[in-house]
Amino acid sequence: MNMFLCNAVALSGRSAVMLISGMCIYMLLMLFIGWISCRKVSKMSDFLVAGRRLPLWMSTATLLATWFGAGSSMGVAATVYSDGINGVLADPFGASLSLILAGVFIVGMLRKNGCMTVTDIIERRFGKAAGVYASLWMIPVYVGWLGAQLLGLGTILNLLLGISVIKGTLIGAAVVLLYTCAGGMWAVTLTDVVQVGIMIIGLIMLLPGTVELAGGCDAMLETLTAADTLAPVGASSFNDYVYYIGSWIVMGLGCMVGQDLVQRSLASKNSKIAVASSVMSGFLYVVIAFIPLSIGIAARVIFPKFGITEAVMGGDLENQVLPRIAIMVFGGSYPVLLTIFIAALTAAIMSSADSSLLAGASLLCNNVIAPLCPKLREKWLLFGTRITTLLLTVIALILAIWVKSIYSLMINSWISQLVIIFLPVIMALYVPKATANTAWATMIVGTVVWIGYTYIASCGSGMGIVKLLASDGFDRAITCGAVYGFVAALITFICSYIGERIVGDEEVSAE
Repeated sequence: MNMFLCNAVALSGRSAVMLISGMCIYMLLMLFIGWISCRKVSKMSDFLVAGRRLPLWMSTATLLATWFGAGSSMGVAATVYSDGINGVLADPFGASLSLILAGVFIVGMLRKNGCMTVTDIIERRFGKAAGVYASLWMIPVYVGWLGAQLLGLGTILNLLLGISVIKGTLIGAAVVLLYTCAGGMWAVTLTDVVQVGIMIIGLIMLLPGTVELAGGCDAMLETLTAADTLAPVGASSFNDYVYYIGSWIVMGLGCMVGQDLVQRSLASKNSKIAVASSVMSGFLYVVIAFIPLSIGIAARVIFPKFGITEAVMGGDLENQVLPRIAIMVFGGSYPVLLTIFIAALTAAIMSSADSSLLAGASLLCNNVIAPLCPKLREKWLLFGTRITTLLLTVIALILAIWVKSIYSLMINSWISQLVIIFLPVIMALYVPKATANTAWATMIVGTVVWIGYTYIASCGSGMGIVKLLASDGFDRAITCGAVYGFVAALITFICSYIGERIVGDEEVSAE
C-alpha cells in the first residue's frame, strides 16, 4: 500500500529514470516540431490558420486534441470522484454538443467568408469598435483556459518529480510557449496530431487495469448515487434550475463561437472539411471522455481501499485522481506503460494549452492591435503576435497559482463567450438586417446584467478576491449570472431588432 501513497519518483530507480527520460524526450520532440514548423511561417495567415491547408484527418485530430485537455481528463475524473456525473454537465456533455452545433451552424459559413478569427465577422458586419469590444472579452477566456492547462501540467510534474506544483507549472508553460511562439497554428496542428494519438492509446491502456483494481464493474456501479445522472438532482429553488441550465449552455452554446474551435476550422482546406471535422470530433470527444469519467467513479472504490485520503496526501487530492490512478495501476511493474500514459496525459494537456495560447494571441493582435494600428506592417504584427504569447502565458500562470481547481478554472473561462459573443456572431451570420446599434445593445446589456448579478450575488461573502475566485459560491453566482445575462441579451436583441424594423418601415412609408 505504501507504494500507492507515494509519487512516481519514489518508485524503483529504473522506473523513475524511465519516466523522467520519457517525459524529457517527449517535450524535446514538441520543441523540435516547433522549430521545424517555424520555417513555414512567413505571414499572419501562416501563423493564425496554418495557410488554410489542413485535410479532414488533421483538422479532426487537432480539434479533438484541443478539446481534450486538463479539464476533460484530470478535471472530469476529479469532479466525478467528488461530485458525481452531475458535476460534469458542462464538459464533456455540453462541450461535445458545442462541437456538433458549431459544425452545423457556424464554422462552414465563417470559412466561406475567409475569416481568420471568430470576431472578424462581427467587425465586418458591425464595425471595428464592435470587433475590438468582443475580442477584449474573449481574450480572458483563453487566459483562463490556458491557466487550467498549465495547472494540470504542474500537477503531473509534481507527482513525477516531487517538485512543487508552481515549479512544474512554470516548466510546462515554458515548453508550450516556445513551440507555439515558434510555429504558430502549423506547429500546434502537427503537435496535436502526435498528442491525440498518444492520448487515446494511453487512456485505453489505463481503463482495464483501473476497473480490475476497483474490483470490477459491479463494485463501481454500487458507488453510483442520484448525483450520477444528467438530471437536475437536488434542485429546490429557482436559482438551482438556473444553475443547471447554465451548466449546459455555458459550454454547449458559448463554445460554439470559441476561437480555438473556429481557428482550426478556418485552417481547413475548405468549408466542407471545416463542417465535417467539427461534427466528427464532437462525437469522438464524448466517447473518449467516458474513460476519465469511469476512472473518477472507480477512484471512489480504489482510494478508500488503499487508505488514500486528503489528510494522508496533504491536501489537493482532487486534481491528482487521474495521474495517481495511473501510478497505482501501472506502478513499478509496468514502467513502459506508465511512461506512455503520463506522456498521453501530458499530451492532452499541452494540446489544449497551445490552442488557448494561440487563440488569445490571435484575437489580441488580429482584432485589437491591427484595427487600432492599421498602418502597422504585417511582419511587425507577426512579431507582436509572438510577443503577445509570452504576455498571455505570464498572466495565465498568475491565474493558475490563484485558482487551484482545474475544472472550475476551465468552466468559468467560457462564460463571456456565451453572454457577449454568441448572439452577435449569430446575428452577423443569420440576420442580414441586424444593425450595429442592435449588436451593441445586445453586448452591453448582456455584459451589465452578467457582471451585475455576479457582483451582487457574491459581494456579501466577506472573502478576499483570491478566495472568492476559487470558491463554490462564486462558481454558482457567475454561472447563474451568465444565464441571466444571456436571456437579457436575447430579449434586448429581439426588442431592438423589432423596433428598428418598425421604425424603418415607417420611414419607408413616409417617403
